[in-house]
Amino acid sequence: MRVCFYNVTATYLSGGLETYCWEAGRAMARRGHEVTIVAGNRGAARHDEVKLVQFPFRTEKEWPDLGVRFRRLAERLSFARHAMGHLVGSGYDAVIINKPFDFPVMWRARARGLKARTLLRSGGTDFFPGDKLFAGAISHWVSASTYNARQVEGRYARPVRVIHNGVDTGVFRPQVRDAAFRREHGAGDDDILIVSVGRLVGWKGHRVVIEALRGLPENFRYLIAGDGPEREALQALADGSGLAGRVRFAGAVAHGDLPRLLSNSDLFVQPSTGEEAFGISVVEAMACGLPVFASNNGGLPEIIVEGETGRLLPPGDVAAWREAIGAASDVALLRRSGAAAQARADAEFTWAANAAKLENELENEPEAELMKGTR
Repeated sequence: MRVCFYNVTATYLSGGLETYCWEAGRAMARRGHEVTIVAGNRGAARHDEVKLVQFPFRTEKEWPDLGVRFRRLAERLSFARHAMGHLVGSGYDAVIINKPFDFPVMWRARARGLKARTLLRSGGTDFFPGDKLFAGAISHWVSASTYNARQVEGRYARPVRVIHNGVDTGVFRPQVRDAAFRREHGAGDDDILIVSVGRLVGWKGHRVVIEALRGLPENFRYLIAGDGPEREALQALADGSGLAGRVRFAGAVAHGDLPRLLSNSDLFVQPSTGEEAFGISVVEAMACGLPVFASNNGGLPEIIVEGETGRLLPPGDVAAWREAIGAASDVALLRRSGAAAQARADAEFTWAANAAKLENELENEPEAELMKGTR
């Protein structure tokens, strides 16, 4: 099967959506399919097991500020203007998109002769006025979590299959701890190094953990991996709270370098105040043997087993996060929870399993009737 992962941001951003394109794409290629990622002309390939085709576009920040959804839709339409000919003329058997912003593109491509099956692999709720008019261009509907599937079903009245995201457990494995590496990131042998990985945007909730550190013992340290518009504000918050030496910013970390960083940490946190459809970074941390404390919202409760592989905490509740983190001083308990987290990641969340289910979905006929109510 000739499969296209169509996503403008696949090369120039580094979030969960982009990771999905590369890792699910590679897993499909390893199953014998010819896989191409069609992306914007900024950034480069993460690996060479899939083909990369790039086209020009205008980033969302280059458009008038008429709201986030307007800007994202405009970004994707500017990309489609250059990519449409390739999309229609390349003879793909399946085209996978990740956001409703690409519905109009798929609708136009069908009008121009696209014969491929089209699959929405939703990782969120980026709906916009008029999106339902173009939903008929999608033949297969998939979500990363049951929580998100219900949101998509409610919006478009289509049956949605759940295929959880995964992790490459051949890469994301516990590594030998390196005391020198920990010291470089502000943590000594007796410190509890807390880590988070993701874009620095407000709804990711990093400030909740920074504020929670106030009042906790000095040996709790926080390493933030990622970059984004909130970095300066988070740095100012840490400095103003007297935590400059205990909160470190690693900046953007290459995906291949994450296993080392995670393996040298003690606790992973995902304090999102907005809804996470799934949380690939959470599963990657689990695969490296880390327990996870995460907000009890979106699809995160489908990943974490409360009290066994980590904790589920109220989004934005600084006091609750402070209490939970403060109770995580028992290193032996952290290790046991981390081992349970790794076992769960290995058993339930792999890209190989994701690709097998994705292949099965694409090879079967789409549901002809609406909302059968089963998955």
